[in-house]
Amino acid sequence: MLKFCFALFVSFLLLESAPVQAQLYQATNGTATRDRRDRDAVLVQVDGSVETTRDFWQDFMKDTYGIRFKSKALATLGIKGKKDELAAQQATGAGISTQPVDLYANLNAINDSTTEVALFGSAGDKTYFEPGRTASEFSALRKIMDKFASAARVNAYQVQVKDAEHAVSTTEKEQDKLTHSIQSAQSNTAANLKRIDELTNKNRSNALQMHQDSIQIITNTKLQEINRIRLQRRQARLATVGSK
Repeated sequence: MLKFCFALFVSFLLLESAPVQAQLYQATNGTATRDRRDRDAVLVQVDGSVETTRDFWQDFMKDTYGIRFKSKALATLGIKGKKDELAAQQATGAGISTQPVDLYANLNAINDSTTEVALFGSAGDKTYFEPGRTASEFSALRKIMDKFASAARVNAYQVQVKDAEHAVSTTEKEQDKLTHSIQSAQSNTAANLKRIDELTNKNRSNALQMHQDSIQIITNTKLQEINRIRLQRRQARLATVGSK
């Protein structure tokens, strides 16, 4: 619980320190380019790269409305697109019209961490929705983007909390690693100091033994000299007795 609260606090600091962007998560009317012409669209800027925003947009539209957006180049293959232009042909279920409609989503990177999503559509006959002429359909597009903006905001905060939790977990693991390293070094130091004490005591014992042996050598040298003199005298006495 403490880790989670700390992660939320870190995320709050990150959000508070981020530059204020008035249009972030706010649906606005604008234009998007298709077939080299500007089309009326509903725009929303969200946190995230083009890649992560694209994945979330496709999942959101599929889970919320059952609409599958595919990349323009790979739409016929049914592969999740990795380009900036996505399309959903003959889409139903989003409450835009009683007839199937063609929907388009252009994703453009505002910067490394912000992406703009532009949603626009047509009735399938190149009649693109406009705020004035097809107000009902265009209003439905805006409702979709309002709902997407709310979901994208929650998703962004969840990602930031997850990143903060990962950062906390990483620092905790590093803390444990450093603590273990310190404890290991302390144990080694204690063992080394004990060994040093043992060697010091051994050296003292050796020094005492050498001192005692040195004294004994001096005593032994004197005794050796006395014994040599005694031997010489006795040899001389024996020689004198033997010559008579």
